[in-house]
Amino acid sequence: MKPERILSLIFGFGLLIIGGLSLLGNLFLQTQAWRLWPLTVLIAGLALTAPGFLALARRGMGGFFIPGLPVLVTGGILMFASLSGNWSIWALVWPLEVLAVALGFGLAAVFMRVPGLAIPAIIIGVNGLVLGFCNLTGLWGAWAILWPVEPLAVGLGLLVVGIANRSSGTKLAAMILIGIAGAGFFLTSFISAFNTTILRFAVPAMLVLTGILLVGMTFFKHEVPVSSETD
Repeated sequence: MKPERILSLIFGFGLLIIGGLSLLGNLFLQTQAWRLWPLTVLIAGLALTAPGFLALARRGMGGFFIPGLPVLVTGGILMFASLSGNWSIWALVWPLEVLAVALGFGLAAVFMRVPGLAIPAIIIGVNGLVLGFCNLTGLWGAWAILWPVEPLAVGLGLLVVGIANRSSGTKLAAMILIGIAGAGFFLTSFISAFNTTILRFAVPAMLVLTGILLVGMTFFKHEVPVSSETD
């Protein structure tokens, strides 16, 4: 069956299920069945995400992961909030939406075989993790110390692209950005030493991670000349 027909069937069945659930909700409005209305959002998310797996046959389909996963996560949060009545959960878990977008770009990069999509995936993902950390701990001032994660995220994205495309120039650019991030963490580590929160451990940990990346990339770069000399 052609991908276009499969896509049509997915959206068709999705609309049928959503319509059927809406009718059932109207019929049983006097019961608690109306609390299941987020199922419509969940099904819409599934309908948007499912075509992405067809990217193995047609690469363009992988782009459906980018809108599909955030809708799917939204449906899951809405379902929990509706069934529990705890609508304040949004104040706690909203960074999951950012991480869902990052995962959507990551899956699109894999299924579409487009390494360049790893750059927004990693940048958005790293920012989503920092936002989640700040949201859970309330330490929004952490951005003043954790700002080097931005060049680090861009460098990691370029590193993935450079490795995938075997581009020494891209890997060099990645090393420069990761080095800048390392210098930034080195400077902020002095500030974090006087911090009484978890940040006094987070910044040195990021400094160690950056050092590991730089050392690893140095050894990786030296592998290429060795193999070329033996040819």
